[in-house]
Formats: sequence, C-alpha cells, structure tokens
Amino acid sequence: MPDVRQQQLISANHAAMLGVLSWGESSGYDLERKIRRSVGLFWSSAKSHVYVTLGRLVEDGLATVRDVEQTGKPDKQLYRITKEGELAFDRWLADSPLEPARFRNAFLLKIFFGSRMDLDALIRHIEEGRADVEEELVQLEAMTKDDDRDTFRRLVLSYGLEVDRARIRWADEALRALREGKR
Repeated sequence: MPDVRQQQLISANHAAMLGVLSWGESSGYDLERKIRRSVGLFWSSAKSHVYVTLGRLVEDGLATVRDVEQTGKPDKQLYRITKEGELAFDRWLADSPLEPARFRNAFLLKIFFGSRMDLDALIRHIEEGRADVEEELVQLEAMTKDDDRDTFRRLVLSYGLEVDRARIRWADEALRALREGKR
C-alpha cells in the first residue's frame, strides 16, 4: 500500500527546504545560511523552524540524516534529499496551486492609520522603512555581479530589484507629500 504522505502535496515551507537541499548535502546550520542567501530574499523561515522542518522531512522519508564526527567541535548532522523528496518537490512545483501573495506588514498598517500619528513620527517611520529597503537593494545589486546564477534565479533577483526600487520611489513620494503638509 503506497504511503499516503507521499501522495499529498508538501507545504511551501517543505518545498523551499527540499529545493535548497536538492543542491547537495548540508548541515542544518549551512542550510539556514543557504536559505538566507537565496530563497530567503522572498521566503523566510525562522532559524528554529529549519530544524523542525528537517526533522519532519526525515520522518516522512523525504530527506535522510547522517551524523558526522568532528574533532574539537560538536558532531554535526548532514541532511540529504531522497529520491522520494525529489519526487515530492517536483510534484509540488508542477501541481501546487499558487497561493495569493498576502502579507502582514506592520509598516503599512502604521501608514494606513497615519492620521492618528504625530507627523514627525510618521515621517521617521517612512525614512526608516526606506533605509531598510535601500540596504536590501544594495545587497541585491551586489548579487547581480554573481555570474553563476541561472536564468530562473536571475529572474527572481530582477523581480526583487524592481520591487525595491518601486518601494524607494513610493517612500520618496510619500515623504515629499507629508513634508508639503498633505495628510
């Protein structure tokens, strides 16, 4: 009798983890770093969630784990995607319906209720938000110099660059309007 878990589509979190694991065997620590530097640009997972998800992937037979002894350091565990994991990941890529890109954004929530805020505080929030986006944009622009990206990763990077540039333009327009006294 086939395993029912293998027939069901995996979650997007599991898919993100399996996708990064498909690049090769990795420790949890290294996997978390790879996630942060790749899909972490648009898909975040708490550090503690990485280890919980890895445990579930192993339990479901989608990944394996092996212990590696180290001298002078604690032993580490290395995770590898299984053939079943590759099939589940490919099935998720092909068959999983797209979820609406809904998000929770405290920054925009504050702006939405900006009429209740002190104007200087509102301007400060937008300036800080703009600075955060500008910092991310600098990181993304630095990544464009990485020649080993395939077409698909370049497309996602291009998307991030365009979104960040649009957010900076929006912040500049919002700050200009607020400073001119338009509330």
